[in-house]
Amino acid sequence: MIPGLSVGAEAVLRTILVPDVTSVTEDTYADLHYFLLTGNDAESEAIGVRHAGGPEPVVAVTDPARPIGSLRIETLRPGVLMFLDNRAWRGNLHATVRVLGTGSALIVHDIGDGFVGLDVFLRSDRQVLFWGAGATAAGCNIELEGAGVAAAIGDDALISNGVWLRNHDMHAIHDLASGAPIGRAPVTTVLERHVWLGQDALLLGCERIGMGSLVGARSLVKGRVPPRVAAAGTPARVLREGVSWGRDLHGMTAAERVAVGAPPSP
Repeated sequence: MIPGLSVGAEAVLRTILVPDVTSVTEDTYADLHYFLLTGNDAESEAIGVRHAGGPEPVVAVTDPARPIGSLRIETLRPGVLMFLDNRAWRGNLHATVRVLGTGSALIVHDIGDGFVGLDVFLRSDRQVLFWGAGATAAGCNIELEGAGVAAAIGDDALISNGVWLRNHDMHAIHDLASGAPIGRAPVTTVLERHVWLGQDALLLGCERIGMGSLVGARSLVKGRVPPRVAAAGTPARVLREGVSWGRDLHGMTAAERVAVGAPPSP
C-alpha cells in the first residue's frame, strides 16, 4: 500500500479501512503519488517535520512543499512510517510522536483547515494510529500498548481538549491470593466516522464508539458505545438514542446526516 509500511502494520490497517470508519480504501493509496523524506533532511525541516532521535523513520508525504505544521518524532527501533496526506493542509497539525517498537505507523489523512493537536506514544511493535479525513482534535493524548493493535479515528471526528485514549491498564494487575493476572489485554480502539468526544473524556480499554455518537465531558468510556447515541458518566452509559451532532452551531448539514446513516432532513 504505502511505501515503508511494514507487512504487520499493513494487515492491521486493512481491518480499519471499512465504510463505518472512513471513505479511504486500499485503492486510495494506490492512486496517490508519494515523496519520501527522513525527518532529518532539508525538505523535512521546510515543511515542519523533525526527527528528534533514534533510527530514521520513513516519512511519506503527498506534497513535499506544503507545510504540515509541526511534527516531532522520536524512535527507538527502525521500521517506523509516518504517512501524511498533506495535499490540502493549511499547516495545522501539531504533534509529538514517540515510537518504541518496530514496524509501526502513524497515518494522517486530509485535515484541510482543521486543527489537530496530538501527543502519541506507541509502545509496541506493528502498531497503527489511523487519522481519518476531516478529523480534528483540540488536544488529544494517545497511548497504545500491545503488538499489532491500533487506534483508528474515523472521518470527521471531533476530539475536544484534554482527551486521553489508552487501550490498556499499562501495568499488570494481579489477584494477590491466587497470583492470577486479572488485567484486561490490550485492545484496538476504533472511533467510527463523525464521533464527538467531549473535553477531558478518558477512553480506557474502549473497543469501539459507533458512528455519530457523542461522549460527554469528563466521561470514562470502556467497552463499546452504540452508534447515534449520547453517552456520559463514570462509567459512561447511554443517556439518549437516535441523536447525533453538527459542527455548525445551528444544525447538522445534509452531508453529516448521510454520514451517520440518518434520513434526509424533513
